Amino acid sequence: MSTDNRPDTPETDPLARFRSWYGFLAAAIAVNVLFVGGIWGNATDPSVGAWTVALVWLPFNAIATVVYLVCMAKLAKARGGPVLVLLCVAMIAANWILMNIA
Repeated sequence: MSTDNRPDTPETDPLARFRSWYGFLAAAIAVNVLFVGGIWGNATDPSVGAWTVALVWLPFNAIATVVYLVCMAKLAKARGGPVLVLLCVAMIAANWILMNIA
């Protein structure tokens, strides 16, 4: 036992599984797909489509773009980096293209 009142055994990090950038990117893509699938019906409705796009989809795209840019920066030098960067760029482009189509 050490003198600083901490046990000698190392503590395991209970949040270690949430500190993976690969997992964060996968979760971001899943949320993105669910969002687009859920909002598409309202966004294509002529009576509320413009408001839905302006008030919901535009802020979501801004936040999602920042998330994907951060993932690109963090995962660029990781294993599979070029593929992950391409995936992030594709998701950013898909978000903005789908918003403009709706």
